[in-house]
Amino acid sequence: MSNGLFNWTYRDVIEFLKENDFVFSNEREGSHEAWKNIKTGAMVDINFHGQKSFRPRTLETMICQSKISKKIWREWASR
Repeated sequence: MSNGLFNWTYRDVIEFLKENDFVFSNEREGSHEAWKNIKTGAMVDINFHGQKSFRPRTLETMICQSKISKKIWREWASR
């Protein structure tokens, strides 16, 4: 499980997005996936690299793309 905004894995991000109304939209080039929010239309581009944690700046980009506040991401991570 993640710790704040550190140590988020692909699985953590996908679980969070699914709980917040995102669905898999399509696979992009290579290991990139697009996830779309069915209510807001926000798109999140995720680069899948196995069990490695995302770098904080990469996660920050996904947070901005999701249009969900960092506070909600942190709260989800601390449960």
